[in-house]
Amino acid sequence: MIRKINKCLMILFAFTLLILPMCLVAPEAAKKANTLADYRKLLKDLQAEQASNQAKKNSKKSELNSAKNNVSYKQNQIIENQQKITDAMNESQKLDEEIKLGKDKLQELVSAYQISQGDNVYLEYIFNADSYEELIYRYAIMEQVMDYQENQITEWKTKIERNNQLKVDLEKEEEKLNSQIDDLAKDIKSLDKEIDSLDDMYLDIASEIKSVKDSIKMYEDLGCKENESLESCLKVAGDKMLRRPLVKGKITSPFGYRTHPITKKVNSFHSGTDIAVAEGTNVYATANGTVSRITRKSSCGGNMVYIQHIVNGKKWTSTYMHLLEIKVKVGQVVTNETVIGLSGGKTTKSYDTCTAGAHLHFSLATGWYDKDYFGYNNWKAHLVDAAKTVPLPTSWSSR
Repeated sequence: MIRKINKCLMILFAFTLLILPMCLVAPEAAKKANTLADYRKLLKDLQAEQASNQAKKNSKKSELNSAKNNVSYKQNQIIENQQKITDAMNESQKLDEEIKLGKDKLQELVSAYQISQGDNVYLEYIFNADSYEELIYRYAIMEQVMDYQENQITEWKTKIERNNQLKVDLEKEEEKLNSQIDDLAKDIKSLDKEIDSLDDMYLDIASEIKSVKDSIKMYEDLGCKENESLESCLKVAGDKMLRRPLVKGKITSPFGYRTHPITKKVNSFHSGTDIAVAEGTNVYATANGTVSRITRKSSCGGNMVYIQHIVNGKKWTSTYMHLLEIKVKVGQVVTNETVIGLSGGKTTKSYDTCTAGAHLHFSLATGWYDKDYFGYNNWKAHLVDAAKTVPLPTSWSSR
């Protein structure tokens, strides 16, 4: 029985090992383009994803505006309630004056008929009448005095209770409104984060769309047929090794996590190797290949060139950032002796916020970016340490 269970577990484990990798690579494989037709379908899918993302963003913005308006409404309610409390306090002060005045008037009325304090004063006043008519008159007067006193006391009591209850109710309402405002503030913070996330997604998708469009144009210019294998159409010149992109240089910041030199953020990911070199120095392709992407005046990276290579049968993508000048174009076949641009990093600071001075940012990734995979996160996942792969010494003066 135990052997049978172990056998079943082994089969299940083997099945899991077989299926799990397929599940893990499926999303990336779905974005792999082998033909020009694949690129056009990918472009259509990305544009639909972008539209869906924009719709979600608009919906979240609507929720955000509604939450902000709700906060304003509740804040106005609090202001109105505070005014009501102030009005109630003012009314209480007036009521105090009214009570005092009423007592004074009552005292005057009682004194006018020579009524003094004591248990039998009212009876003495009434029965000291000289005639029956005067007795009736005095009784009527006292009845009016008593009614007036009773009515005034009831009215004052009602007003006092009402004002006290009003203050209690308004204070509770204010506490409730403040609690609702706190909840709305949390919602607003959450919505802001969601919108920021959607913005990042939108920018990432927009970057992919531009990349796919550039790739479609490149393959069209190369004369690739709609369903022709792009590898056979592209005919990337192979090479035997990866070379240093500069004749001389010195590594100032390695690949991987570091403290950002500008923002001072700890554990900031650095996608390449920074090589200090005088601005305007020739930058060479690390190997024979084809220029697959060019980005100009990016706010982080400045002028950038991406090149696809095949070195000893393995695909690579090299990236060169913070260039002062670009000397190649998308689709151009280059050799390891081609000057693809001039190093920048100092003059380019006017539009490139991610450079602290003159240098070249050199990145190396496995596979072909914009063909085998798309998007920053996938590119990041394929990055390797260029200093160990080329390799690059700490400093050097020849290629």
